[in-house]
Amino acid sequence: MLVELETGLVALLRASPLASRLRQVDSLPDLDGDSLLGRFATDAPAVYVAMGSFPVVRGYARPKFGIACVAKNSRSQQAARHGDGVAIGLYEMLDAVMTLVDGATVGMGFAIAGFEVLSCDQVASEALYQKGLYVGVVQIQASADVRLQLPINEADLAAFRTFHAATDIDAQASAAEHSKWLQEPPDYSTSAPGLTDTLKLQE
Repeated sequence: MLVELETGLVALLRASPLASRLRQVDSLPDLDGDSLLGRFATDAPAVYVAMGSFPVVRGYARPKFGIACVAKNSRSQQAARHGDGVAIGLYEMLDAVMTLVDGATVGMGFAIAGFEVLSCDQVASEALYQKGLYVGVVQIQASADVRLQLPINEADLAAFRTFHAATDIDAQASAAEHSKWLQEPPDYSTSAPGLTDTLKLQE
């Protein structure tokens, strides 16, 4: 569900007239701090989609996403916010995103999800301003509750006959090492779980 919603929103924005005035339309990069600021500075003007927090009640959810708009203009702060007739400004980007997304629908394979705009906020940050960046975020949510669905068809699965667990008791191994433990057969050449358990069911 969440993958389809995020990729659907990115596809919606990429297919819009707004995309022709941007350098980047994508999911929010997995970066933080100076690395994220550096990406913003390189990509601007850009739009990024990121999932927000939302409640889940009895198997139903109303997913929320934030669409971050990043603008930059070396001419002036006002040009960065308003645009200068050549480079798009932050306010123009926010206007376009709200217009595009409010009432838009995204396919999820098994259903269609509609979205509505909740709010629009400008991000106040000295670190952003020092790099000449201006950022605003459009907060959106699904316009109706979405039922949680397994990403696989249970009918295609055979009953399991073996259960195997590998536990990193001290939580010292990396994710890459954990992946080795899950291989078939397991790779314990550089590290090993602190505890393993294997249960075979009778056929």
